[in-house]
Amino acid sequence: MSQEQNAELVWLRQGNHIAHVVRPLAAKGKKWPAHARFAGGGTQLPITINLPRGQILYRCPISLKETGSFAEVGPVFAILAGEGKNGFIGARLNFRDVIATARETGAFMYVIPTNEVQFGNTWYGYVRLGQQRWLRIPCPRPQAVYNRIPTRALERRPSAVRARQIFNHMGIPMFNREYFNKARIYELLMQQGLSGFLPDTEPELNEEKLVSMLKKHSSVYLKPAGGSVGHGMIRIDSTKGGWSVSVLKHGTTQKYVCHTAAGVWQTVRRERVPGRYVIQQAVPMIEYRGHPCDFRVLLQKQNGAWQVVGRGVRVSGAGRITTHVPNGGSIANADAVLEERFGERASRVNDELVQAVVQAAQVIDLGYQGQLGEMSMDIGIDPQGHPWFFEANSKPMKFDEPDIRRKSLLGVIAQLRDLSGT
Repeated sequence: MSQEQNAELVWLRQGNHIAHVVRPLAAKGKKWPAHARFAGGGTQLPITINLPRGQILYRCPISLKETGSFAEVGPVFAILAGEGKNGFIGARLNFRDVIATARETGAFMYVIPTNEVQFGNTWYGYVRLGQQRWLRIPCPRPQAVYNRIPTRALERRPSAVRARQIFNHMGIPMFNREYFNKARIYELLMQQGLSGFLPDTEPELNEEKLVSMLKKHSSVYLKPAGGSVGHGMIRIDSTKGGWSVSVLKHGTTQKYVCHTAAGVWQTVRRERVPGRYVIQQAVPMIEYRGHPCDFRVLLQKQNGAWQVVGRGVRVSGAGRITTHVPNGGSIANADAVLEERFGERASRVNDELVQAVVQAAQVIDLGYQGQLGEMSMDIGIDPQGHPWFFEANSKPMKFDEPDIRRKSLLGVIAQLRDLSGT
């Protein structure tokens, strides 16, 4: 929920020093205290009607209100990014959009790389000045943090581990805390009675279990438990002369023909990426214009309850084993696909899809102690209209559909406000 933007935060360069002040926008006849404090505590800033001399570096609209003998300014949020040579590592266009949405709603938001998180009331974060221009400035300690560290490797760095420890010590809430692990997610769903929503899944990969799954199913996927955008995924399909093995790496699919199960295992051992894998039945999915497709569903927590923000369809490219757009997939309208495939049953199929993903989100969130704020899910729908859970992502990629994108941005800010009590 947005607040009245009746003031602005202003940063000015004064020689080698950066001054940071609060300037009321409706000052006539109003006598403000000399200083304002942030709702989360810590830093106090001078309140000034007339800006002091200096070069204005940045300004942001914000809410200012009197509470007794002092004034309070806020809210202040931060996006947690990876540490890097150019200040920080992350999806800068996404950060730009999130910051702009926060600004619209009267909140100040900045990017904080993990190595800049520290004990104390003043942190050094980044704000966007223009096209590909980011400025490092002193910022007040945030009241809540949105975790968008872009890779698992960066999330394991000592600076990221220390940042989370500081958040815990200082009582700064954060979502989402970490990337999901596929094996853990499947285990949570099975433990809570949602196995009917899951394709047949084996949580560990070895030769014996792979051969057993190949005997049960004509096609299986081997998925890295900690993978993303399909890198390292392997699909094995039964053929008349043996098996076809398709391997996706760096956006390219390579195919191999194996005549024996032993040959399949040798190929898998050679082509797999490091780390744990799960084996999963390849469920037959509905097609759109001759290509298999699945549904990407975005969910966010609103007032403590999980809601579907939007859903889209991703269609696999020719010869591809996933529907990820970066790997050659394309986008289709979810309603149009359901209507074309199921006709009068489309609404009922959609209701079953929504019910299943909300239930799954509740289970996953419970397994993460209620610390999640958003997630996306990849869901397949079979020709009978039954939904199948493929995976969940704690840090959803940007949805290209404009209405979903807008709702998702507003939902992020709403979740930060909820976490911070603002």
